[in-house]
Amino acid sequence: MTRTHSAIYYDELNHFYNATIFISSVTLTMRFRNENGQDIDRNWLGENILSLEETELQSTLIYKNESGNPERLVIRDPALLAEIKYQFRHLRFTGSHWRHRSGGLRSKFLTVIVIILALLALVYFLFVPWLGERVAMKFSKDREIALGEQMYKTTMVGTETDTRKTALLNEFYKELHYDIDYPIEITVVKSPDVNAFAVPGGHIVVFDRILENMKTPEELAALLGHEASHVELRHSLKNISRSVARKMFLMVILGGDAGVAGYLADRADDLKGLQYSRELETEADDNGLALMERSGIDTKGMLDLMFLLQRESEGHETSALLSTHPVFNSRIKNIKKQMKTTDVKRDDKLAEIFHELFEN
Repeated sequence: MTRTHSAIYYDELNHFYNATIFISSVTLTMRFRNENGQDIDRNWLGENILSLEETELQSTLIYKNESGNPERLVIRDPALLAEIKYQFRHLRFTGSHWRHRSGGLRSKFLTVIVIILALLALVYFLFVPWLGERVAMKFSKDREIALGEQMYKTTMVGTETDTRKTALLNEFYKELHYDIDYPIEITVVKSPDVNAFAVPGGHIVVFDRILENMKTPEELAALLGHEASHVELRHSLKNISRSVARKMFLMVILGGDAGVAGYLADRADDLKGLQYSRELETEADDNGLALMERSGIDTKGMLDLMFLLQRESEGHETSALLSTHPVFNSRIKNIKKQMKTTDVKRDDKLAEIFHELFEN
């Protein structure tokens, strides 16, 4: 204790004395002379100092002694007050303890908030889409077909249907004899875009531009097999469900799957630009190849379709079909791997319908 200061000490009987103050980080010592002329040292443990009251003229420390009674130290020296606050900064009465602790609490609070936000983001971007897909997959087939009808009607608003090619393409599809447990109906619409997409429940929409560059019936059979596979495997329902899952999630909580179905129907136009994942595309390729194989159609048509789409994109703005059904090199490798040598059935009816599609 090397530095000393002066202050007025009041004992528990309210007797006051001019005292010399010695400070350490643990104790505050008041040295004064009593009425009998004796020098007395009064030691306060810092942890027993109850409070510090500050005014413009003076500051007062309140201490609880061994008897539980209060004692006081009146301070008019700013340097002494500053020294006390510094030496006892770890204690509650100085206020700095609470500032330090509250700073730590703020830091912990912010950390907790960041963790909560990260978890919410994880739930929002990963879990909720997964949950939305699972909710949609709980739909019965009849409900999915009814939903698909609503979505199809919404999708067709503002489009021009080629009735002749629509009839021919449906006749072509029936001749394929694909074993699909959905009522597949195909519509050809007039559009400069190279595109085709599947609607949940059975509708397939084909843009007439994609038909123009097809050279063989097998390419068309591959396209319809691929899109029919999206229907059979419920990819369209899964995909649009994931894309609107966050809104659907709230609807499930508030109103059940009837509200979900209505909302999905309202988002039918999203199907035109909805991009499938690589996994879903590969699954549709594999299933389409299996359909072709069982129907005795040369599976090389699927490979030719991929090459046609790649050629379509060369030197041109990427087609709508390529943006929504991207042709990855891994898809082509997979198709080559999955292709099997099978007995190909000659079907003159398919060839006849195919060539009729291009007649005026």
